[in-house]
Amino acid sequence: MKHILIRIVVAMALGLGLSAPSQADDAADIQTTLDALYAVISGPVGQARDFEHMRTLFVDGAAMGAVSAGDSGNGAGRIITLDQYIERSGPWLVENGFVERETRNEIDVWGEIASVRSAYEGVNGVTGEVFLIGVNFITLYKIEGEWKIASILWRTETEDWPISAAFE
Repeated sequence: MKHILIRIVVAMALGLGLSAPSQADDAADIQTTLDALYAVISGPVGQARDFEHMRTLFVDGAAMGAVSAGDSGNGAGRIITLDQYIERSGPWLVENGFVERETRNEIDVWGEIASVRSAYEGVNGVTGEVFLIGVNFITLYKIEGEWKIASILWRTETEDWPISAAFE
């Protein structure tokens, strides 16, 4: 009898629209955030980036960083804030032009937490040539109904670490 009562309460809640959004809806919303992230850092030579919009995509205190094998092969990296990224990379993006485009991703959602592996290629703003490929590892969480970026770590592809290895 207890199990039947629980099922009735659950069914009523679902009928009243009290169920959580589907993971498919969350994945679509996360993809929208990713698309906005790639769009805000991309542009031709001389085009200012909308860093105020970029800030709306991130939570306060978000971390960013590049990781590599390092000189000794034991790993190296540096974590910076969003404001440090804007200060360091902003002028370079405008002076050189840069387009970063996503080539594939995998989105994993668990409740209000999401993890994304997002392969990218960086395109030179002058020549149009792809000069950089790698994977962004992005952590997001849902706060007040919106998916916000909490962290991004990225690594460029090497012979030892091909893009495909991030998606196995």
